[in-house]
Amino acid sequence: MEELKHQNISYCEVPGELSFVSSVAEHLREFCELRLIDTTIWPAIELGFCEALNNAIEHGCRGFRPKSVKVMWQWEEEQLTIEIEDPGNFKHLPKAARLPDDPLSESGRGCFLIESIFDSAVHYKTQYGHKLVLMKTLHRPKSPIAKIQELYETLQSTTNDLSQSYSELDALQGFAEDLSREPWLAETVSSSLARLQSVFNIPHAAVWVLQKGHLINPLDHKEQRFELTSNHSISIVQALRTHREQIIVDCTQFARSDPLYSVSDSALLVPISYQDEFVGIISLQMPKQDAIQLETRIARLTRAISRFLAIAIENASTINQKKEHARSKTELEIAAEIQQSLLPSKFPSNEHFRLTGKCVTALAVGGDYIDAIEIKGRGLLLVIADVMGKGVPAALLATIFRTAIRSRLNLAETPGWLLSQTNKQIYEELGHLNMFITAQVAYYSYDDYRLKLASAGHCPAFLSRNGLHGPEEICSEGVPLGINPDDVYDERLIQLGAKDRIVFITDGIYEVENQSGEMLGINGFSKRLPEIWQEGIEAVPENALSVVDAHSQGGSAQDDKTLMALEIL
Repeated sequence: MEELKHQNISYCEVPGELSFVSSVAEHLREFCELRLIDTTIWPAIELGFCEALNNAIEHGCRGFRPKSVKVMWQWEEEQLTIEIEDPGNFKHLPKAARLPDDPLSESGRGCFLIESIFDSAVHYKTQYGHKLVLMKTLHRPKSPIAKIQELYETLQSTTNDLSQSYSELDALQGFAEDLSREPWLAETVSSSLARLQSVFNIPHAAVWVLQKGHLINPLDHKEQRFELTSNHSISIVQALRTHREQIIVDCTQFARSDPLYSVSDSALLVPISYQDEFVGIISLQMPKQDAIQLETRIARLTRAISRFLAIAIENASTINQKKEHARSKTELEIAAEIQQSLLPSKFPSNEHFRLTGKCVTALAVGGDYIDAIEIKGRGLLLVIADVMGKGVPAALLATIFRTAIRSRLNLAETPGWLLSQTNKQIYEELGHLNMFITAQVAYYSYDDYRLKLASAGHCPAFLSRNGLHGPEEICSEGVPLGINPDDVYDERLIQLGAKDRIVFITDGIYEVENQSGEMLGINGFSKRLPEIWQEGIEAVPENALSVVDAHSQGGSAQDDKTLMALEIL
């Protein structure tokens, strides 16, 4: 076969043998990839092109010697044009309005596919024989330099997000250390504000503490204080009295005597509460042009700081064991609240799928983690993980795992590689604690109903075809994260269809035991899935947990219990 040169127009003459079809299709793919075709478009083009070339060789070359097919293609502006010319007799074929009654029959199937995929398919009589011209409107061909620039910007953004996430995590760990180390409130406030300002470069930050009816700045040597009365107009007093977080766009609205007065700043006010009692307020000020930051990460981290400072303020007034016990309880509540904020508050659903899930921890905090993220409107990334152990250490590792996954969303469509890179990143943290994580990551593509599944030693998921057939276990091979930093995780490809249903779980669901020590087991849980799904997807989490609780016969939970349910529409 004559070699192709990838110029604006490519041409080749193909011997009339079907064995050459894949080779010509590969040349067309290279031609399109050099112009950076959208990879989601190519499979359909390849299918239609191969069908047309097959027809030309099998039917157009039949009975001719020598027999060969001439192929030409070009991509100009948004138009891809493909010409396939064979020596056969021209015969105009009517447009295939639908697939033939027997889809496996040769007659009609090819024409239907070709005309469905391409915008136009026109037949011509030529001197050589018969020519088919296929046309498809695509995006404009792209420059490789522009693509490199796009990838570079994505990498820069991902790197910045990852760096910011680690900075926030380091700050939270620092707050916890300060809380246990600093004996005095002023030192705790000072170190906390310093950490916050270093993460976000905040020019002005202060903490005001409620003491005997007054708001006091423990770092202000002038001992400035404001009485908490109903008619007081000072900004921080009003904010604490309303018990609401506030963003103030323009600080010139305050009196000059107000601690937040400024001609150039905006402000964020976050109340500090301890066991539903408001004990202080955090005030942050930034230039007006940077105020948008106050509504995003700064606000989220400041809320977490407010929980730590709530404990610090209470510690300053605690003088007996009862207060110490209450402080420990609040620490766990804070950890649980922070962990809960990392779980989906609302599961995404659209015209392609419906999704729900639930995580129930055995203690105040746990090591189970679930996530669901839509990727550029093309697919859905699903993550479920289980950190070995329970309590605060497991919750912290679950947080690190979440940060690592979310910083690599560019790898969402290759879940095996996503797990491999995440394992490489967090291996050291897991190794230091002699712990590991089992995880299952799946990517569901809206266009072709395909699910890519990768597993790191996690228990199987359960697939019910068409919502009717008995559930089958689906899984992929792989060892837990933290065992070997160089592990590469395989992917399993599963073709789904409308009304298919999948349930993802952690081992706390099926390892529950009854009073006789008998485990529910994977098979026991699987057999109950038809009744779990009976009331629809919204009822699946509660129905599944009811099955687990009924088997345990009221026994206390020994492990976290987590599941997600996906229904294809």
